[in-house]
Amino acid sequence: MLEDELTRIAALVTTPDGSSGSLRARPKNGVPTPGGDRLDELTRWWSGVVGGQLPQRVEHFWLPHTGAAGPVRSEVVLHRFTAPRDPEDALDWGVATADDAVDDGTDLVLFSVPVPENDVTWQVAAAQVLGLDAVEAAGWPVPGQTDSEWIARVALIRDGLKVVRGNRKNPYRVLELLEHRELRAGTGLLLQLAARRTPAILDGPVAIACALLAARLAPATRSWWLAADSGRAVLTRRMLEELRLTAVTDLGLDDGDGTAARFALQLLETAVLRAQERNDNEAVEAAPVPVDDATADDPALAPDADAAALDGFDARESAFEAVLPEEDAAPDSDSGERR
Repeated sequence: MLEDELTRIAALVTTPDGSSGSLRARPKNGVPTPGGDRLDELTRWWSGVVGGQLPQRVEHFWLPHTGAAGPVRSEVVLHRFTAPRDPEDALDWGVATADDAVDDGTDLVLFSVPVPENDVTWQVAAAQVLGLDAVEAAGWPVPGQTDSEWIARVALIRDGLKVVRGNRKNPYRVLELLEHRELRAGTGLLLQLAARRTPAILDGPVAIACALLAARLAPATRSWWLAADSGRAVLTRRMLEELRLTAVTDLGLDDGDGTAARFALQLLETAVLRAQERNDNEAVEAAPVPVDDATADDPALAPDADAAALDGFDARESAFEAVLPEEDAAPDSDSGERR
């Protein structure tokens, strides 16, 4: 049922403008509309997927505790990861969770998946889809990791790649073979959100790996996503490059703990508010000068511009003369003196 369910959902996904969102339709490493700064790009993305207004309701999945709280205007509803332990049920749970969020009136989903310390499944999935070997997937050097830890991680990734070998172009089979509940639930969630035309912000490499799998099933899904941060891992950046997503920030936040998603939400709100303020200012500047009702219907009664200018000049001249001292009486011609 895994492939049938994902195929059904993928067939429903289109870009905001209704296209299939093929890989060639979007330029590499950037937002398709040129011009402006990064906040302008965020505004154009948001306007394309939802509209010009601020998001009112935001749901934040799946935080380890309460998530990193930040000053935002939107109502943010927090959710912990409660997917069933059986991977067979995780996909349906992710789809149902997306439906619940949309039905509750959610404008935007923040998708944060914490990265387990010793779990390499997301790296195996990403490496298989991207055609990388274990060393490329692990990256080098890795901050805070010893040589022996790096070697052990490469070995785990290599063993995982053996399990999914030969299925680079078959994401259904990759999900089935890996039996990873976070990947299945996340892929189902992102696919269904896109099918229901609801945008999401991706936070952390596990969330981005889910997006990579979803995009292989339905390329149009990428139009509905923002990447919160580019992270530090080389593999994370490779996934973003494949997805044609430019991260909102480049702070090295790749823990998937919710911090990067909240930063991205704050910047998105700032971008939308700035665009609204610019539009308001332009509207004020373009507003017509009010005309008196008595003269609006009869052009002959409208004040003449030249006459108004002359009246103003006369008024200024009169004011200037008023402050001059009065002249003394005319001089006595007989005495030749001035008083």
